[in-house]
Amino acid sequence: MAVNYRHGLSILELIVYLPSLFISLYMGFRHGFQRNAGWILLIIFSLARIVGSCCYLATIAHPETIDLYIAWGVCTSIGLAPLISTCVGLLSRVNDSIQRKTGRGLLPAFFRLIGLLTLAGMVLCIVGSSMSSSLQGITNSIEAKVGDVLYVIAWACLCVLLLVVGSKYASIEDGEHRLLLAVGISVPLLFVRLIYSLLSVFTHNPTFNMLTGNVTVFLVMAVLEEIVIVGICLGVGMTL
Repeated sequence: MAVNYRHGLSILELIVYLPSLFISLYMGFRHGFQRNAGWILLIIFSLARIVGSCCYLATIAHPETIDLYIAWGVCTSIGLAPLISTCVGLLSRVNDSIQRKTGRGLLPAFFRLIGLLTLAGMVLCIVGSSMSSSLQGITNSIEAKVGDVLYVIAWACLCVLLLVVGSKYASIEDGEHRLLLAVGISVPLLFVRLIYSLLSVFTHNPTFNMLTGNVTVFLVMAVLEEIVIVGICLGVGMTL
């Protein structure tokens, strides 16, 4: 099989996420690898994109090997969970700042709840993709549909948290406000990425099929959003 447009996206992801992996590792060593810090989640996300891209590029030599497409589907399904959870982790850090300054931060349980929702959604999406025996089943399984619904709920909860934490802007310690801005920019990008995932899973429109659909739509509604979100989170992290 010759290299095509979709393979080009995999090459782009390798170019982006190999450096992102090492930067995320650096941030983890610098700030800690606690899950609520977000850096460990970016490490997981970067690894998923690297492995997924390698699997898809391997289809150039082995185009008939369905296991490679399934592996790519599994890695792709991991995307939304760590990105949403990273934003939750950044908000949790802002909330810790509010708690230190005023003693009126939100209960950590609110942040953990969203983390559990995204984790459950990710597990369901992985199960749905890994149990598929056909290319169509990778994106249209019942498990993937339920997983995406959980992602929608988690995203909505993230928006509520952003508004509540943002309402305490004056109580945030100096230097932590930029985290709020990073999440504020990431939320609409996550929404676009989520819309693409929903269209891919719930509709039969061939344009939004992740494997065989319009590659430009996939680039504009999924790949670029993920790259920008990771760039924003790492960029802000480097300034802390």
